[in-house]
Amino acid sequence: MNPRLALVLAGGGARGAYEAGVLRFILQELPRRLDFPVAADLICGTSVGAINGSAIGAWNGDPQGPAELSEFWNTLSVSEVYKFEALDLLRSPMRMMRGPANNQMAWVDARPLHSLMAERFPWDQLYQVIDQGKLKALVITATEVITGRCAQFIDGHIDPETMEEHVGIRRVFERIGPNHVLASCAIPFLFPPVEINGTPMVDGSLRQNTPLSPALRMGAENVLVVGTRVTKPIPPLDTMEDPATPSTGFLLGKALNALLLDPVHQDLSRIVLINEILLAGTQLHGENFIDQLNETIGPRLSRKLRPINTFCIHPSEDLGKIAAEIWDPKKIDATRGTRFMLATVAGESEEADLLSYLLFDSSFTAVIEDLGYHDAQSQETEIVEFLSHALRGADS
Repeated sequence: MNPRLALVLAGGGARGAYEAGVLRFILQELPRRLDFPVAADLICGTSVGAINGSAIGAWNGDPQGPAELSEFWNTLSVSEVYKFEALDLLRSPMRMMRGPANNQMAWVDARPLHSLMAERFPWDQLYQVIDQGKLKALVITATEVITGRCAQFIDGHIDPETMEEHVGIRRVFERIGPNHVLASCAIPFLFPPVEINGTPMVDGSLRQNTPLSPALRMGAENVLVVGTRVTKPIPPLDTMEDPATPSTGFLLGKALNALLLDPVHQDLSRIVLINEILLAGTQLHGENFIDQLNETIGPRLSRKLRPINTFCIHPSEDLGKIAAEIWDPKKIDATRGTRFMLATVAGESEEADLLSYLLFDSSFTAVIEDLGYHDAQSQETEIVEFLSHALRGADS
């Protein structure tokens, strides 16, 4: 049986707090208003989405899960994730230019995050949920350093023979643990690579920031996507004020945005278009239209054509701007070197994209967690309709 509901969580560093707020409303509040529980059959996460997805998976179907996740983000401090010392400004370039990939080959020391994932995360509970079949599968994506290829780590009850092929993707069926999540979160240069089975891995967002494809190729019929970027049009240059010379932090933030660019909105628009084509074809040529179409052109497709029900939630406000407005080094629980580094990347711009990826502090994360909750709440009617279709059937 294909997964009825797949939950897809994007990457985004500290922006992951936004996802926690969305999940708090959908998985904790909505079941109280509905007459059926809300739980995903399949969870796919990249980068911070891997952290959130694994955590939600450990509590799948239990409203305590999103409450625990939100509590984590609402009380988080930078010192629990990484630290940075002034001398690292001199050491890091030498580390990255020579020597093997190891825990020192990065700008920041991520050992606090490694300890957090190994010691405080409910791994045994996650394995119990998967082994009992309460969660069909958890999928975590990372990027191979040597080949640049996307690797999908799959833990659960998915038969590899039933999955549709995806060229350029390596699938690994094994028990997911702390290193898989840490590898998926390892933003290149900023965080050290993490070895899995002898292969150094970095952030899965490089190749697949929003892991929609594994959900589709595992046969998911309904896909709920939570993103961490606001969708906004690019204004024409001739309508913009003369900009000042951008700061290094501003440039690095834009570079990171470009590096982690994921055309998920184009993918979702393409799904909507295909759905409309399939519906029109069925109305014109009968119920066998989709089967006949797949039989005719199926061998040339990466996956069989079928209707897919999707719903996407993304920030209603620019999280980079929120980070710039909130930023106050005096309120950050971190070492002096870490505060200096964050102040450098913050700059003086109205947008602080890089800061929004790195500001793992409750002064920021609690605000965007609350934004996620209210963004989901504002779409309650649409979400209920989507979930009713997914979990109760199209006729409910």
